[in-house]
Amino acid sequence: MAKLLNRAPVQGGKALEIVMRDSMEGLVDSAAYFAYRSNPDTLEILSIEPPKTLNFEKKPASVTHVSPANQAKPIQDITDYLIQRELRLERITSACP
Repeated sequence: MAKLLNRAPVQGGKALEIVMRDSMEGLVDSAAYFAYRSNPDTLEILSIEPPKTLNFEKKPASVTHVSPANQAKPIQDITDYLIQRELRLERITSACP
């Protein structure tokens, strides 16, 4: 009996798992509390106005298609254009000392 004085009891694996589950549940509860806590400073109403009327009789703006100046044929795929642009910029920046 004298050997057990001032020593922490040794817990098994199952007891540690239960302690960890309880700790995780406490963290989930506190996170949910802070997530759904009402705070009047988070929302500010600027003004309440009726919606603007739309004029559907107006002609839509004209669309102008622009192809890159240094390309012989227009690029059909936007990803190819973006990749080529990044490669071109990389070459320009690597050439500068």
